[in-house]
Amino acid sequence: MTYLLWVLRTLRFPFYFGFEVVKTTFVVLYDALTPGSSSTPAFVEVPTRCRTDFETTMLANMISLTPGTVTVAVGEDSPVTLWVHSLYVDDRASFRADIHTMEDHLLAVTRPRAGVPSRPTTAESTERGER
Repeated sequence: MTYLLWVLRTLRFPFYFGFEVVKTTFVVLYDALTPGSSSTPAFVEVPTRCRTDFETTMLANMISLTPGTVTVAVGEDSPVTLWVHSLYVDDRASFRADIHTMEDHLLAVTRPRAGVPSRPTTAESTERGER
């Protein structure tokens, strides 16, 4: 049964990521084609649950391939931390939650037996500082 779930998660993954790319493409396109700007750019520190270089690289690339966001730095301490620049950050906590949702989908594919670990708590994010 575990193998079947992993196959289903793997098949779902490109649809999830494709939808995210299309959705954010329209947000950036709308902002570029309409007068004024609704962007609220910010750098956000995002602690991750990535254990391997492959997982970290995949997550960083997924973020950078999504229009309006780019991974600018990767911390090598544990847990691995990504510093992400985004054009649209209204709330840092909800932005982190969006990145963690993306990470959930990635880890569901890369860890078929271990499953997806729980997300970092708000206290862990606050200890690291709201940047």
